[in-house]
This record gives sequence, structure tokens and C-alpha cells, in this order.
Amino acid sequence: MAERPDNPNADAPLEEPPDEQVVHHVSQRKKRKKGVGGEEIELNLTSMIDVIFQLLIYFVITANFQIDEGTILATLPGNAAENREQQNIEPPVVIELTSGDDGITSRLIVDGRELREGVAQLRGYFEGQIGSGEMAKDDIVQIKPQGVVRWQHVVNVFNACVAAELEQVGFAPS
Repeated sequence: MAERPDNPNADAPLEEPPDEQVVHHVSQRKKRKKGVGGEEIELNLTSMIDVIFQLLIYFVITANFQIDEGTILATLPGNAAENREQQNIEPPVVIELTSGDDGITSRLIVDGRELREGVAQLRGYFEGQIGSGEMAKDDIVQIKPQGVVRWQHVVNVFNACVAAELEQVGFAPS
């Protein structure tokens, strides 16, 4: 009988294991590493590293690097106060759109002048202003809906401005 030296009860005899074969668990990972004949499979990294370096060299050679890549060109004014005085900024043309008493009709006022025929008259009005030279196509036009105007009226005014070939049409802040 064998005795354990680290056992505090050294006088007690150890039991002998039975004659049965002990089955140990083999992990799936170890099973996969084994080849057909039981030898371990090794991955050949040399050829894979070769291919990676060839791809790297190919992409470096074929890449087209630009000299000014990543730079943003900006021209800043020398003195902002002088530039403001030199520019004559014209106020925008304001189109006020108000709802009628019945909530269905709308009133259209362009720079203080009421257009009685509404949107139907708006395109002709702007074409006349551009034709006479009082207004340019790139002048700023702001649509300013007042109160509870139906959205369709606002869209109609915008479409009339675009039909008159105005380039800078927007909505006034409320």
C-alpha cells in the first residue's frame, strides 16, 4: 500500500484504484487539432504572411496620393468691418401670406403691396419686376406665413416664385 506524505493521517492506508479503465474527457478543440492519423495539424503562416505582404505592396504602389489631401482652403477677410461697409446688402423681398376670415382664402402682400388676385398674379408680378430691372433673379425672397395659413397656400406661393425663375427663395424666421 502506498502512503501519502502530505496526509496528516499517514497511518491510514490508501485505497487502490479499481482495475477498470478511467475515461477522461477530450475537448472538442483537441479533437479538431488532430489529423487523420492522430498527428497535430499546424497552420503554415509563412505563405499567408507572403500573400499579405504582396497585397500590401500592390495597394501602396497603386494608391494615388494627392499633395494637398486633407487641407481645406479658406480665404478669410482682412478686416470684417471694412467689408461690411463696402457691400450694399439689399433687404429681402418679403411675401406676407395671411389667412382670410373664413380660413380658406388667403391674402398676399409683397413688400407692402397687396396682390388682389393672389397667387395667380404673383408670377406675373415677379416677371414684370425682373423685366423692368427693379429686381434680379438672384435677389433674396422670403415667404412669411402669418397665423394659421393653409399649407397649400404656402406651397402655391413657393411654386409661383420658382416658376418666375427666382433663385433664392426661402422662408422667413417666425
